[in-house]
Amino acid sequence: MSAKYQNFNLDEKLVALHAFSVNTRRELHKIPELSGEEIKTSAFCRELMTEMGYALTTYEGFTGFIADLTIDPSWKRVAFRADMDGLEMDDQTETDHVSIHPGKAHNCGHDTHMAIALTAAKYLAENQSELRHNVRFVFQMAEEDMRVPGANKMVELGCMEGVAEVYALHNDAAMEYGMVSLNNGIMSSYGSAWTLDVNGVSAHGSTPQKGLDAIREASRIIMDMDYVVAKCTNPFSPAVFGCGMFNGGSIPNAVPAHAQARGTIRSMDAETDEILKNSFNMFVKESEIRGFKTTMVCEGYPAVMNHPEAYQRVVDAATAILPESRLNANGNPMTGSEDFSFMVNAAEDKKGAMFFLGSGNKEAGICNYLHSNPYYVDDDFLLIGSQIFIHIATH
Repeated sequence: MSAKYQNFNLDEKLVALHAFSVNTRRELHKIPELSGEEIKTSAFCRELMTEMGYALTTYEGFTGFIADLTIDPSWKRVAFRADMDGLEMDDQTETDHVSIHPGKAHNCGHDTHMAIALTAAKYLAENQSELRHNVRFVFQMAEEDMRVPGANKMVELGCMEGVAEVYALHNDAAMEYGMVSLNNGIMSSYGSAWTLDVNGVSAHGSTPQKGLDAIREASRIIMDMDYVVAKCTNPFSPAVFGCGMFNGGSIPNAVPAHAQARGTIRSMDAETDEILKNSFNMFVKESEIRGFKTTMVCEGYPAVMNHPEAYQRVVDAATAILPESRLNANGNPMTGSEDFSFMVNAAEDKKGAMFFLGSGNKEAGICNYLHSNPYYVDDDFLLIGSQIFIHIATH
């Protein structure tokens, strides 16, 4: 057993899968694919799950799939989510398993999520006598891009049918390997991606009175949204409005006829989320009154809410595995959003929980944040995640 595992209560049969876990993660790291395009990734995972003896259900036209191991039909079914997509960026990691797909990288660590799930699945398939529940592994497409059908579509296709409880983790290389953080309640923000299109009337720059300036109008709406955050939301309830893209006009000496802006809104409660969305819609209607043809598309995810019982199951699993100092059971939620919320909301009595698992190692210089580039992880953290999933499935 690795010296790094001496303080962790890992099953020796799982430790024997260390090489499988690391090699699997690195093979997946080589082939990142964008949201909804996870063809190679899905095939890789399906092949392994089939070899392990799981019953697979695929969905025509989509890369996501589920894999079931049924021991006793009378038992409840517990599910574990693994998201498969990568990010649209070059992989700047200097390793022998760097991405072979230009412009695509696993810089959110979804390769680790799949490796953890596949390792847990392998252990459970080889040690079925230890199971106390039927299990399902949900390999999800398109977690990263809100504009592409992901967890919501998989729920619609039936991935949560018959599931009593559902669990997921997210790696965090800014936390030391083996650290677990979660809380009883909200774990991620309400989050939406918005696209604002403003169509005005073009005119020569010397006669602005004859046109309708789309750039000026789009800018006004964006500034008004900043006002909403500052003056219309509860200061004790976080709200974030962000504009990350703005494009408009085509030549410097004309009133621009079109402008497009894109960004996100985030909040920590349903009331604030509603205020932000309603305000945006109001400003769009005002823009139309001013003569512009303005549209706004806003799509996103509800917050992940850890169910008290599912939360306690994760805490119990972590307590059985980790030194006391490695567990933060009252951790802060992330201000980012997660479509795993759709799966939690579709489980029986909304029993589900998500936790953060440290994948960093400061001593080795691994302490990067999600989506940073390069993005490194300490591969020894993988078995710790697998052991938590295994504990939940066997207790």
